[in-house]
Amino acid sequence: MSGKPAARQTDPTSCPVPGHGTNPIATGSPNVFFDNLPAARMSDTSACGSPIVGAVASTVLINGLPAATLGSTGGHGNVIIGGSGSVIIGDSPVTAPFTAPTPLALTAAAVPVAAPTSQPLATPPAVQPTQPAAPMDQPAPAIDRAAAAEKILDDLECSITKERVFNDRDYPMGSPGDPFEKQQIIEQLRVRVARAHGRSTTSQIRLPAYPDQDRTSLCGPAAFFYALLMDRPDLYTRSIIELWEKGETTIGRLHIKPSHACCNPKDFSKSAPGDRIPPIDWISLASLRDSENELLSYDSPDDKAAGITFPGALESLFVKAGASVVFDNVQLGSISIDRLLELLGFVSSTHHVVSLVNAAMVDAAGVSGKTTGLCGRVLQKHQMVSSHLPHRRNRKSPIPTFSHGAW
Repeated sequence: MSGKPAARQTDPTSCPVPGHGTNPIATGSPNVFFDNLPAARMSDTSACGSPIVGAVASTVLINGLPAATLGSTGGHGNVIIGGSGSVIIGDSPVTAPFTAPTPLALTAAAVPVAAPTSQPLATPPAVQPTQPAAPMDQPAPAIDRAAAAEKILDDLECSITKERVFNDRDYPMGSPGDPFEKQQIIEQLRVRVARAHGRSTTSQIRLPAYPDQDRTSLCGPAAFFYALLMDRPDLYTRSIIELWEKGETTIGRLHIKPSHACCNPKDFSKSAPGDRIPPIDWISLASLRDSENELLSYDSPDDKAAGITFPGALESLFVKAGASVVFDNVQLGSISIDRLLELLGFVSSTHHVVSLVNAAMVDAAGVSGKTTGLCGRVLQKHQMVSSHLPHRRNRKSPIPTFSHGAW
């Protein structure tokens, strides 16, 4: 029987998407292990977010899903380039004796490889129990994305950075107060990820827990990066570092490459370096907006028209990054409370609701009278994000939403 090495969680994949490179399989079976590593199956994902979709075993199912092997392919066009040194997944059915595992233990069995005809086949050693069987309904071990973000920052801190792309014209590289200085960017990202995910931090810097557009018109990009921060803090961190260091990054099929003017903003600071918008938020939000603009460059916090993101464009950003739209009631003009409640009925841990609203609807200090975004389209839409439904009769009842860097 011919076959290929079985793929497992942590085995490497090679992704052609710019900025992804080589990254490990991030998920696997909750109760089937090869070499003490969870077996990889179709639909398991790599660290870059790409699911395994092709070139999987046609005859071996793990938890009802085809087993992945060396050479299996992913949704980004990536390929699994590593696998088990002892477990081979065959590509054709064979007749073989089968002994069911006991309720207390799973056993691992290796398929013998054909030996040279001049040598007799050795009697395989008795198979020993390896580890207790997990319940069939046990969820796969969760990947600690916040810890992965910390690792990315640790690696950056230990590396020698020769170049960077972002500079404040009034406080250029090497000058006192440089807002885009490496250690400041690292500290801001550490604090942002920690505060957003409820982790302790000793830093005293003033920085909102979530993307903060401040007085800019970047509510659309803020909604997008809020969702990325909460779902994949590791990708959030990596994308900002790549923008800061190289001037471009890719999230799924969304390629972000800001102009030279955006990377060297004018009037970026007012009374103190970087006081108009947090530097990490300019790097992410302004870069996304400028990269999507075809005519206008976004090169200053004062730019209004160049910073606006329309609903259709925001939807496109989410879809390119890997989200899917499951509900859409966007229309011209205002919507009724019933349609708003219909939209917010999709609020859950698996959806982002994004919608464009007037800030008067949001009970948040400092934003009244502005137009901002809400999580409204179910993706995942509005440029604001909501976690509970508003009351019908109490128009002053606050709607828990993300807006301007806070809930």
